[in-house]
Amino acid sequence: MRAIARAPVEAVEGAGAIGEARGVAGRVTAVAGAGAIGEARGVAGRVTAVAGAIAFAGFGSRRAHRSPPWCGSAAPRATIRLRLYSPILVDPAVPPRAPRLVTRSFVLVTVAVFLGALSPNLFVLASRYLARRGYDPDAIGLVMAAFMVGSLSTMAWVGRVIQRGHRALALAAGCAVGAAGCALFERADALWGFVAARVVQGSGFAAVLVSGSAYVAEIAPPARLAQALGFAGVLTLAAQAVGPAFGEWIVAAAGWRWLFWSGSIAGVAGAALGALLPPIRDGQRAGAAAPPAARATAAVVAMALSGFGFGSVVGFLAAYADAASVGAVSPFFTAYVAAAIAARLALGHLADTRGRRATATPALVGHSMALAVLAALSSPWQLVASGGLYGLCHGIYYPSLQAQIVERAPADARARAVATSTLAFGGGAFCAQLGLGVVANAWGYPAIYAIAAAAGVAAAGAVWSGPRDFV
Repeated sequence: MRAIARAPVEAVEGAGAIGEARGVAGRVTAVAGAGAIGEARGVAGRVTAVAGAIAFAGFGSRRAHRSPPWCGSAAPRATIRLRLYSPILVDPAVPPRAPRLVTRSFVLVTVAVFLGALSPNLFVLASRYLARRGYDPDAIGLVMAAFMVGSLSTMAWVGRVIQRGHRALALAAGCAVGAAGCALFERADALWGFVAARVVQGSGFAAVLVSGSAYVAEIAPPARLAQALGFAGVLTLAAQAVGPAFGEWIVAAAGWRWLFWSGSIAGVAGAALGALLPPIRDGQRAGAAAPPAARATAAVVAMALSGFGFGSVVGFLAAYADAASVGAVSPFFTAYVAAAIAARLALGHLADTRGRRATATPALVGHSMALAVLAALSSPWQLVASGGLYGLCHGIYYPSLQAQIVERAPADARARAVATSTLAFGGGAFCAQLGLGVVANAWGYPAIYAIAAAAGVAAAGAVWSGPRDFV
C-alpha cells in the first residue's frame, strides 16, 4: 500500500518537464504544466511528486529565467516560481534497514568472554599433567569434576547478583576469579589443592558465561536476539578449539608452569576488557518493548536434555574411541567446532525470522541423529560426520532455546533467565557424566549414546509441544 505524504514543491512553468530532488519529504523542484512530475529518491524508497495542473493554484514571484536544457529549447521565457503543498506518493520499494547488532559494547563483551573461556580450555591438558605426577584415574576425575561443581553451584547465585544490574562488573570479576584459580592450580602441591583451584576456576567461568550472555541479551535488538546470542557464543566455541592446541604449544615451548600462568594472564586481560564495558540494567534492551512474560518450561527441559547429550560426548567419547579402535577423537571436536561456528554465523538469523520452535525442533532431531551415529561407532569417518552434524545442530538450537527462555522472562528477570538456561544445559551435562558411567559398565559405551539420542528426541518433542513463539 502506498503512503501519502506532503512536501513543499517549487514549480517552474514549462510543458511536461521532470526535475529530481534528494530526500523523502524534502523540497521537490518540478516544471509546472500539464502533468508535470518531480521525483525524489531517499532512504525509504522511491518518492514521486505529482504537481500537475494544481501547480497553478498559486504563485509567488515572476522573473526571467532561461529554460532548463531538458525542456528542449534555449530561448528565454518567463517563469513562475510557485510554492504549494502537493501530494506525494511514497512507494516502499526498499525495506527498512535491520537494527545494528555489532557495536563497540558487543565486540568488547564477546572478546572478554573469549578470554575468560580460554583459561579453562587451556586446562583441558590438566589431566595429562596430573597423570604425569602419578595421580590415578579416580583422583584425576575428582579434580576435573571439581570445575563443574564450582560452575553449577555458582550459576544461580550469579544470576541473582547480575539481576541487580551489575553485568559488566560480574563479567570482569568472573575473569579475575578464573585467573586466580589458574594461579592457585600452579601453586598447588596436593590433591585437595588442585580440587580447590578447579572449584575456583569453575566459579569464575560460571560468572563469565552468565554475565556475558545477560549483557548481550540486554544490548541486542529484540528482533535479532537469537542471532546476537549465537554470535556472542562464536568466540566461546573458538576457545574450545584454540585452548588445547595453544596449550600444547606452550607446554612444548615453556613447560607446564607457563601453561597455568597463561590461563591466569588471559583471565586478567578479560577482566580489563570487562571493566571497560558501560553498565547496563534490566529493561534497557535496545529497540521495542519486551513481550509479556510467559512460562518457558519446555525450553528449559529441552536445554537440560540436550545438555545430557553434550555430557555424554565430553565425558566418554575419548574412552569410547579407544575401545572401538577408531583412533583419536580430535576429528570429532574439530568438525564440531567448525560446524557450530559456521551455523551461528550463517544461520543465526533463522530463529529470529522463522521462529524459535520451527528452528530448534529439527535441530534437536539432528542432534539426536548425530548421537545415534556414535552409538554405532566403528570407523574414523563416523567421528567426522557425527561431529559435523552435532556442531551444526548445536549452533542452531542452543541460541534459539536460550533466546526463547530469555524473552519469556519478565523485564526485570532476564539475567536470571540467562542463568537458568546455562544451568539447565550444564546440569544435564553433569548428570550424564555422573550417571552414564554405570550404564557403560553394565551395557557398554554404545548404550550411552542410544540413551543420549533418545533424550534428544524427547527434547525436540518438548519444544514442539510447548507454547508458540512471540516472534
